[in-house]
Amino acid sequence: MTNIKVKLTSTITQEDQTETFSKVGLGTIEKLANNSWRVKYNEENKTGPVPVMLMIKPHELIMQRGKIEDNNYNMMKFEPGEKKNCRIIASSKVMDLTSMTKKLDFSGEINENMQLKVEYELFSGLYLIGNYAIEIDFYPQD
Repeated sequence: MTNIKVKLTSTITQEDQTETFSKVGLGTIEKLANNSWRVKYNEENKTGPVPVMLMIKPHELIMQRGKIEDNNYNMMKFEPGEKKNCRIIASSKVMDLTSMTKKLDFSGEINENMQLKVEYELFSGLYLIGNYAIEIDFYPQD
């Protein structure tokens, strides 16, 4: 396991409006078998740190943000060209959604700068909620 700094930039486009925001955090990255990676970090937030876990596989990403036991989390799945079931639970209210991944790229080497890029559409049933682009940069911790 290697200690890392994380910077996430997310761009959301809904109809004709676009919003971009950034988050930072500290955590670890670990290389697993089959060219897969596990990332865990705490995202800085106004209400306190939010745990984030990423499982990065050659053609798949699973992202969990928040704590399942607190009934306040997102579970997102991404695979290029595929529709994947996703779930958001906020204040014990469940939203089952579908992601359609357009792009998933992961590059870099351990102890160097690494980057994960995901572009996807998010649907509620047949309704397009919006287009999303996430860029996550991983840097070695000094």
